[in-house]
Amino acid sequence: MPFAVGTLGVVQNDTMPTHQIPADPARSPLEAEYAEIAAGARSDGSRGTVRFAVSTADLAEGKGDLFVALGLARALNADGWGVALWPSERWSEPVPEDTAVLVSMIESFVPGLVPTGTALVAWVRNWTAKWAALPYLDEFDSVWTSSTIARDAVAEHRTGPVEVVPIAVDDDLFTTVDGAPRSDRAVTTVNFWGVRRHVQDVLEAVRPTEPIVWFAANADHLAASPCVEVRDAVAYFALPEVYRAAAFVVDDVIAPAAAFGTLNSRLYESLAAGALPVTDCGLGLDELGLADVPVYEDAASLEQALSLPEDQRAALVERLRAVVLERHTFRARAAQVGPGLDGVVAAAGGRTGTRSAMLRWATALREELRTTAAERDVHRAGVASINERLIASETAAADFDRARRTAEEERDAIALRYDAVTRSFEYRTLHAATQAARRALRR
Repeated sequence: MPFAVGTLGVVQNDTMPTHQIPADPARSPLEAEYAEIAAGARSDGSRGTVRFAVSTADLAEGKGDLFVALGLARALNADGWGVALWPSERWSEPVPEDTAVLVSMIESFVPGLVPTGTALVAWVRNWTAKWAALPYLDEFDSVWTSSTIARDAVAEHRTGPVEVVPIAVDDDLFTTVDGAPRSDRAVTTVNFWGVRRHVQDVLEAVRPTEPIVWFAANADHLAASPCVEVRDAVAYFALPEVYRAAAFVVDDVIAPAAAFGTLNSRLYESLAAGALPVTDCGLGLDELGLADVPVYEDAASLEQALSLPEDQRAALVERLRAVVLERHTFRARAAQVGPGLDGVVAAAGGRTGTRSAMLRWATALREELRTTAAERDVHRAGVASINERLIASETAAADFDRARRTAEEERDAIALRYDAVTRSFEYRTLHAATQAARRALRR
């Protein structure tokens, strides 16, 4: 199918497909329910309250740990648990005494201010090596990892149980719609946080039939490509609409996760919405029952995956989607971990006293370092902004100075030329003749 570079610098088909990726995708009405959980409105439950230590409770920040926590929280809430969040800005405070279970989503959370009678669970979703190196790993009553490889790595540094609990998808949120049109386009929703991603190198070289639509945070910092249409990131609750309109979703797994086969939510979410993921990490797919998900290494292998005929793609999606809906929903995860949560709650309920003085001290120190780091980052951002303005001012001044010197050189050249002209024989002869004519006219 022929294509050419259009006015926006992207590849355009001579015959554009009828259905396109929406520029302003609709947000799911389930956002309101997620917002309730984030606000603490679902914290009461007959089985006790599960709090999730997360980076933020702000849905607008688009943090992955938050939405994984909320997905499981929603499913646990349906099973009788109260659920709430414990965002990082509160980590320097004592965790409420009514917390039956504290699930840590981030390796930097130090549980020194968690009540002794609260069961502790660590959910190792990625950054497995950092989790395994924690000196207080045995403080957790249970540890969940996202893959068998990660489980084995963490188990070497822990005396207690380690269970494989991969992340999952809320299949009430990521759905298909019968009869809804789907384009033949590929999208990617990999965000850019200042560190170059593997997918960037691939997308710079890829030559698909249709431009790949890239929704990304910090899109202004991504280099333009004639075969990639860059758009600003969309809200998490608009992703289902994007995936329902796409044929393929290009995934990129960060190196610390790829090393342990701990894969992204994007894998499950795209399949649940009926799009075929194409990932750059094959490790870990087999144990999930998703070994047939296409894997790319470079532009050529990505192009090959995206050229899969529509009927074959549809059949593959149908088969893989059935696996996701059976094994990898948050309802399935809640059913898996529920008995274990009951067990650790019962065991922790008999404990008294406080966490060790060393752990409480480490918590205070960690939060002091976190605050210092945040202030440092703000300071650096301010300094960077000042430097940018200074560089811009210096550049403008240099441009002005160059323009001034150029004007002075032109002026001096004109003056020299004028002096040469006025000293010439021709000029003096004509000037004398002109003066004589003027005198004659005055007579």
